[in-house]
Amino acid sequence: MASGMPSGKMRRILLFLVLLTGVLLIAMYTHAPPLASLQPFATRRTFQTPWSWTCVSGRCERRAVRSSRTSLATCTALCGGNTRLIWPRPTGTVILGEDSVMLHMHQIAFVTVNTSDQEVKNLLEHAKDVFLGNVRTLIKALKSKGRSSINSFIIYLSATDAQGTKLTLDTDESYKLEVILKDKVLEARISGKSYCGVRHGLETLSQMIWWDETAGRQGILRVISQAFIEDKPMFPYRGLLVDTGRQFFPIDHLKRVIDGMAASKLNTFHWHLTDSQSFPFDSAQFPEMARWGAYSGDEVYTPEDIKDIADYARIRGVRVLMEIDSPAHAGAGWQWGSHHGLGELALCVDQQPWSSYCGEPNCGQLNPINEHTYRILEGLYKELLDLTEVRDIIHLGGDEVNLDCWAQYSNITAAMQAQNMTDHHALWAEFENKIYQRIVKMNYNEVPKAVILWSSPLTKRPYITTYFDPKVHVIQSWGGSNWPETPDLLEDGYRVILSHVDAWYLDCGFGRWRESGEAACGEYRTWQTVYNHRPWRDYPQQQLGLVLGGEAAIWSEQTGQMSLGSRLWPRASALAERLWSDMPTNGYSTEESVYTRLAAHTQILSNRGLKTEAMWPQWCSQNPGKCL
Repeated sequence: MASGMPSGKMRRILLFLVLLTGVLLIAMYTHAPPLASLQPFATRRTFQTPWSWTCVSGRCERRAVRSSRTSLATCTALCGGNTRLIWPRPTGTVILGEDSVMLHMHQIAFVTVNTSDQEVKNLLEHAKDVFLGNVRTLIKALKSKGRSSINSFIIYLSATDAQGTKLTLDTDESYKLEVILKDKVLEARISGKSYCGVRHGLETLSQMIWWDETAGRQGILRVISQAFIEDKPMFPYRGLLVDTGRQFFPIDHLKRVIDGMAASKLNTFHWHLTDSQSFPFDSAQFPEMARWGAYSGDEVYTPEDIKDIADYARIRGVRVLMEIDSPAHAGAGWQWGSHHGLGELALCVDQQPWSSYCGEPNCGQLNPINEHTYRILEGLYKELLDLTEVRDIIHLGGDEVNLDCWAQYSNITAAMQAQNMTDHHALWAEFENKIYQRIVKMNYNEVPKAVILWSSPLTKRPYITTYFDPKVHVIQSWGGSNWPETPDLLEDGYRVILSHVDAWYLDCGFGRWRESGEAACGEYRTWQTVYNHRPWRDYPQQQLGLVLGGEAAIWSEQTGQMSLGSRLWPRASALAERLWSDMPTNGYSTEESVYTRLAAHTQILSNRGLKTEAMWPQWCSQNPGKCL
C-alpha cells in the first residue's frame, strides 16, 4: 500500500466504533419507555404492601404483617357468610364454602349433558366463550408463576327441558349450581330448564372466581371449592331502556350496556329506537326514513346492526325489545310523504311555539287519518320483529299525545264527525287499535302475549276499560310512584311494568337543557333510591301477580356517548337485584352487605370494560364496615 493508514490501525478503529455503537444502543434501549401497546403486562417495580386482610366476625379487617399475606379479594370471597360475592343475591338456598383452590385458565373444560335441543347446544357454545372471556378479564399478569392446586376444572352444563332459545314471559330462568372438589378435580354442575337459566348459572359461577395477587410470584386465579345455589328471579320482566333518538350511540356502546345487563341478570334491553328528533333506523323497506331523519349518514343503524345486537343479546340471556314511539314523538324521518305522493305522514312537525304542540322540541305527531302512515309503521315493525325474532312482546309507545295538534286540522275534524266522534281520545284509541290489528296480521295472525303501551291519559279511567283488553295490553307505568295510576290499573285487572319516574329514571338530576318549559325531572336518583324502591309492597296481595316487573330508563337529552356507562352502572345493577331478589329493606336504609357486594360487582363490571361511577372512596372497599 503506497499511502494511507496501516491496515492494523484501521481494524482497531473500526472495532472501537462497533463497540461504541453497541454501548449507545444498549443505553438507549435501557432508558426508553416501554411501548404499552406491545407490552400489556409490562414489568413494574416490585411493590411489597405490608397489608393483609383477615376475616373477623364476617368482615375483612386490614392488618399490617411481615409475611403470609391474604389479599382483599380472597378475604372478601371467603368471609361474610352465604350473602357474599353473588350479585344479584340468589333467592333460594345458598351454601358457599370457606375454602378455595388455585387454577389456570387452560384447566377449565366444559361438558354438555342432558341437552337434546340443537339450538340450545349451539347457544351454549357461545355462552362458554363469554364465560371464558369474563374470567380472562380477571387476570392481571401475562404469565402467572403460581402453582395450581388442582388437575382440572370441569364445568357440566345441563339444559334439561329446554326447547329453543327464545326468552318469553313464561321462560323458566331458574338454575341450580353445585361446586365440589373430588381429589384433584374441581367439578361445577349447572342445570336449568332453559338456556337462560344455564346462562345465569354460568354468570354466577364467574363471580365465584377471582384473581389472588398474593398467590405465587405474580398472582393466580382462585375459585370457591364448595358451593350449592338454587336461584330464580322474582319477576319475569327486568328491563333497561336506552334512548337512541335524542343521541346516537354506536353499536359497541350498546353492546357494553348488554354486557352489564348480562352480568346483573337483567333480561330486557328496551331499545327506544326513534323519537321526534331523529330516526336512525336505516330501514331496507323504507330507506327515506333515515335519509330524512338521521342526524347523519354515519349515525344510522342498519338491519345488520339490529340483528347483530339481537344475536349478541340472546347469547347473554337478554331480549331486544324495539320501540318506534307513536303516534307522538314522531317528527324527524316522517317528512317525506308529500314529496312522494303519500300525503302528510306526520303533523305539527317542528311547529312553533313548540310548547303548545309537544312536550319538548322538536314537535311531530303521526297523521291518524292517513292510511300510508299505518302501512309504513306496520312495515317498520315487521322488519324489526323479523330481525330480533322477539314477537311475543311488542312495545307500541303511545305516550304524550298532544290532542291540540290534531284538533287544529279541519280534515281530521271532518273525519271524526263522519264517525260520530266527539272526543279526540277516541281518535287516539282508534290509532292504537289499528296498529295493533296490523301487527297481529303481519305476526302470522298470532296475538302477542303482551302489547305494551306507556301510561298516558288514554290508559286512565274511563278510556282504559273502554278501549284496551287486559288479556293483551300491558301498561308501562312511568308516572310518580305516589300517583294513583298504577293502583288503578291493577284494580282494573291490567298487567303493569313499573318505571316510576321518581325512582327509576336514571337521566334525571343534571339540570335543565333549555330556558323555557320544564326541562328537568328533578334530583339525581342515587343507587340507594333505585334499590330501596319497592312499590308493590303497598299493593293488595291478590294483585301482585299483575306486576310483571320493572324497568329503568335512561333518556338521552343530556346523556352522551361518554357518559352512558357511568350514568347506568352501578345504579342499573341496583335495579337488577331489586327485580331479581326483591330483598326486604329496612325503610330507606340499606344494609352493609349490599354496599360491599355492589362495590365488588362494580369492580367486576369495570374489569369487563364497562364505564362505571364510583360508589364511595376506594378506602371504604378496603376497610369494610368503617364507612357506614
